[in-house]
Order: sequence, then C-alpha cells, then structure tokens
Amino acid sequence: MHTRGDEAASAGGRMGDAAARLAEDTAELARREVRAIQDEAVTALKRFGAGGLLLAGAGTCGVLALWAAHEALLRAVESVLPRGKAAVALTCAYACGAAALGMAARNRIRAGAQATAGAMEKEAGQLEQEHAPMRGGEDAGPEAS
Repeated sequence: MHTRGDEAASAGGRMGDAAARLAEDTAELARREVRAIQDEAVTALKRFGAGGLLLAGAGTCGVLALWAAHEALLRAVESVLPRGKAAVALTCAYACGAAALGMAARNRIRAGAQATAGAMEKEAGQLEQEHAPMRGGEDAGPEAS
C-alpha cells in the first residue's frame, strides 16, 4: 500500500533524476564546446606557426642578401681605398643613410599623428554641435527659470 508521502517522494525522485540528467547533458555540451574551441585555437596556431616560420626564413634570406651586397660593395671600395679607409667610408655612408631614413620616418609619423589629431578634433566639434541642442535644456538648469 502506498501513502501520499511515498508518491511525493517518488515524484521528487523523478524531478531529481531529470535535474541530474539535465546537469549531465549541460556539462557534456560544455565539454564539447571547449574541445571545439581548443581545436580551432590549435589549428590557428599551427597556421600562424607555419606563416611565422616562413616569415623568419624570408627575413634570414634578406639579411644574407644585404650581407652579400655589403661584401661586394666593400670589395669594390677596397680596390680604390685602403682596407681600413674603405670600411670607414662605408660605415659613414650607412650612418648617413640610417639618419636620413630615420628623419624621414619621424616626419611621416608626426604628419600621420597630426592628421589623426586634426580628424579627431573635427569629429569632436561635429559631435558637440549635434548634441548642443540636447544639452541646452540641461545646461540652463533651474536658475534659467
């Protein structure tokens, strides 16, 4: 014979089972999503790793090409000047080139920064003009009445 309390306990047990199944399903779904995100991250890192390795190889080849060009230029200058003076002449030429390129880069960066600042000031002015009618009532305050 069943009593009313037994039926309530049985119903509570079924609710508990459903809640447990829901929790398990939710946990499994979360685990699958985490695995999918991890797989995507690993794939992206592999692609980046291959691209980074190729870029490093290109940089190394570029440095070697510059070194070879330097050596060829040094040999050519050594045919006209003594070895030490040829090295000093090339060093001065490289230093002048570095200074000129550095100054040109600085000027370009400054010009870009000034253009950006000007554009931001212009945008800020436009936003102030657009929102001035809205603030007109707020700025007047209770003293204006």
